[in-house]
Amino acid sequence: MSEGYIHGFSSEERDRLVEQARVLAPGVFDGWDLSGVRSLLEIGCGVGAELEIVAERWPGVRLVGIDRAASSLEAARERLPGSIGLVRCDAAALPFRAGSFDRVVTIWMLEHVVDPVPVLREALRVVAPGGFVECLEVDNASFRFDPPIPAISDWFERFNRVQQKGGGDPFVGPRLAACADRAGARRVEAKVARMIDSRAQPGQRATWIAYLESLLLSGADTLVRAGEATRRDADDLAAAFRELHSRPEVEFRYLATRMRCAP
Repeated sequence: MSEGYIHGFSSEERDRLVEQARVLAPGVFDGWDLSGVRSLLEIGCGVGAELEIVAERWPGVRLVGIDRAASSLEAARERLPGSIGLVRCDAAALPFRAGSFDRVVTIWMLEHVVDPVPVLREALRVVAPGGFVECLEVDNASFRFDPPIPAISDWFERFNRVQQKGGGDPFVGPRLAACADRAGARRVEAKVARMIDSRAQPGQRATWIAYLESLLLSGADTLVRAGEATRRDADDLAAAFRELHSRPEVEFRYLATRMRCAP
């Protein structure tokens, strides 16, 4: 993972990640079928937010998560059952034998990696014959408000710039297939995953507005330290989101890329 994780490692960020997993779960787990899957590895499990949902939905699957951040794994251990294995290690050097897992996944993780290829190469190594690797990643170029809201769009440009300077890639989604090819994958399939769409699901509008506000403001401290924003800018952003609740004519969306591949 890049050293410059834009959201920070506070207790508030841990809570935000858990809430994010619940809000985005319909899109994240769309099309998942773990029938016949005995074991699943999540690379970059963070605080265990997605593993918790997987355990609830598919209780018979043996789950393992890895992360390099000790604080994240500590938070994961506090909320996950002891039956879920948690290992601290480098995603590009997994301590598992080849073919150890029926399914290997990454969720919102590769955007924080300097080079996804070594991670994907390791994921392909540890997935069992007949299994596959699935990655869900951001495409920040898809983030749209119509009509535009300058306080939000300007902040998001700075947000992306700071993440890139820190070694991440907020536009990695559409590049996943090429990264998988470089990692030696076969049967590479990539498609657009609709995470947020106010026109398609107006009933989720208020929930999504609150989520997007928390997402963007989670980078405020990092942006201010980097000289890319001021506290006044953060206040203006929060005010823009408050106003958005009373402007039903504004439509917004946020897409991702879902990529599956096999060794």
